[in-house]
This record gives sequence, structure tokens and C-alpha cells, in this order.
Amino acid sequence: MTEPLVNRRRIDGLKDIAYACNLTNEQARTFGKLSKTSTWELLLKSHNLEYETKPEISDNIVATASQENSHQINFFEWVDFGQLLTLTLAGVGLFVLLMTLWPRTLNLIPRPVKITIQIGAK
Repeated sequence: MTEPLVNRRRIDGLKDIAYACNLTNEQARTFGKLSKTSTWELLLKSHNLEYETKPEISDNIVATASQENSHQINFFEWVDFGQLLTLTLAGVGLFVLLMTLWPRTLNLIPRPVKITIQIGAK
């Protein structure tokens, strides 16, 4: 028993239909490359054989989706307060960490050194 066209490649299903009706690869080559789905569709059409056509996307689907009632989203639906709290606490923690490390970072900066040389005796 063959699998329905939904569970496998469409071209394989078209080939199975053609082979079941005793159509050959040579007959299909007259309509184009054997690796193209359109070749096998044309072969089946020329012999008036029925097959499942590829579902086409209609422009109406897109039009109805855009014509739906637009739902306005407010601030409280848009913001996840758990994430907002986490982000705020992380920002405060980073600020505190940087402020505690600031004096240590200043010690890493080299300062000009004054050297005094005294020549002679007192």
C-alpha cells in the first residue's frame, strides 16, 4: 500500500501514479526533466489522469488576516513584570559592583613619579 501524498515528496506520488498507469520515463522526458514535478504533472495531464494538485495560497487569506479587528495592546500586556524586575535588579547590582571597584581601578592608573636628586653636601 502506498503512502498518501501528504507524507512524502509530491514528485514521488506523481511518479507512482504514472508508473501505475504504465507510463514510462521516456514519455515523461518529452515534457521536461525527470527531476521536476511539473514534468510529471504535464505527463499526467496529457493522459487525462487525475492527481492531487498542489494547494495554492490565496490572496484572500492574507487579506482577511489583515482585515481582522486590530487588537490594541496596552503597556501592562506588553511588559513582563518578572523580567522587568529581574533586569532592574541586575542593573542595580552591576552599578553597585562598578562603584565598589572604582577606587581599585583608580589605583591601577600609573601616576607621575617625582624624583629629586640632591648633588653636593649639606
